[in-house]
Amino acid sequence: MMWRDIVELISVTETHSGDNVYQLTETSRTVFANKKTVNRDEYYKALTNDLRPKLSFEIRSMEYSDEQKLRHNGLDYNIIRTYSRNDETVELICQAYEDVQTNLASLRDTIEIWKNVFVENSMGEMSPQPERVFTLPAHIEYVGGGSIDNGVENVIVANSTIKVTIKYRPNVSTNMFLKIDGNRHEIQRIDDPLNRHETLIITAERTVI
Repeated sequence: MMWRDIVELISVTETHSGDNVYQLTETSRTVFANKKTVNRDEYYKALTNDLRPKLSFEIRSMEYSDEQKLRHNGLDYNIIRTYSRNDETVELICQAYEDVQTNLASLRDTIEIWKNVFVENSMGEMSPQPERVFTLPAHIEYVGGGSIDNGVENVIVANSTIKVTIKYRPNVSTNMFLKIDGNRHEIQRIDDPLNRHETLIITAERTVI
């Protein structure tokens, strides 16, 4: 068999750098491969799971170590499925990087999750004080916005809605809020797709007066 192509296999891990700050680390290595097209049956099977395979690469089984990402000719792909025809080779079904939102390799943005804690002020009263809980890798999607009249003359409130995908964490709640580039976004809803405890999709809204 002729190994005609060169690809980088990239492993993506989440590392904790202290003070509840998390970031993604990539480790890559180069292997020889054969680039192939995705057959029609594979393509339509993937569509039923909201996936869009674009290319596949065949490599030696011994050279694959469950990497999540692949780079070829300067373009990045996420590995969405593997298929082994025999003990010698494995086929990596790949999707264009921009089409994937659910694995670590796609979380290219950074968000902060905050909560209010009550502390005693100088007058002996308990008052809310913002406290950062996490700094996390995320995927941010801007899904809408608009303006409303809040009843005050010549004052218009503009809001923008975002969907943020993060790695699953059990202690994120709607009582918290997000900060993105210094801007506060109120959490409206938190979804755990299919209750699989893999990712969280947070719907949040920024309001600017």
